Amino acid sequence: MDKNIETSHGKIHAHIEGSGRALLLFHGAHPANDWRVWEHNIGPLAAAGHTVYALDLVGYGPTSGGERLDHRRQAEAVVELMDAEGLHTATVGGVSWGGLIALELALTVPERVERMILVDSAGAETYAENDLERIQASTLVVWGEDDIVIPLASAAVFGASLPRCRVEVIPGVTEQEGVPPWGGHHPMRFKPSEFNRIVTAFLSEPD
Repeated sequence: MDKNIETSHGKIHAHIEGSGRALLLFHGAHPANDWRVWEHNIGPLAAAGHTVYALDLVGYGPTSGGERLDHRRQAEAVVELMDAEGLHTATVGGVSWGGLIALELALTVPERVERMILVDSAGAETYAENDLERIQASTLVVWGEDDIVIPLASAAVFGASLPRCRVEVIPGVTEQEGVPPWGGHHPMRFKPSEFNRIVTAFLSEPD
């Protein structure tokens, strides 16, 4: 199902599949990014018992138009989306810049965040160590070992600073035929089976 959800910051488009506990997924900042960066993950994660919301954030997507907001205002818009959808809590996940939105939610509305998934995420240099140490959500960090956009060293920063965190590294993403040089930055797209296995296992763990 696809629907547009109005917020005070603008429209968010949501592609929604499955039933069960909510999982919100945020794309990166590149102008071409939209909910389809998760197209190989939505079905398996929904089949594992989750209502998956893959979002076109404010200002993104083929029909959105308007201003592309910074990660803090995007996080505010996501909270309004959750209110509109009746989601008191959700697991939040983001790739690259989308990870900043997940981190912002975990810091500003921790009571709304069940768990957090950071995929080759920005934020290791955005937030101070003491900010990251305040995040209590159980966190999975997934990284493409050969990411040339945000190096693997950032995964180690998250692993050392987030109190309830584990790091999973997916090797050899760009060694596959047809994967672009930057492909290590999107392991969920170019090694989806391994990514889905890791994330599904994390989401199935007891709270």
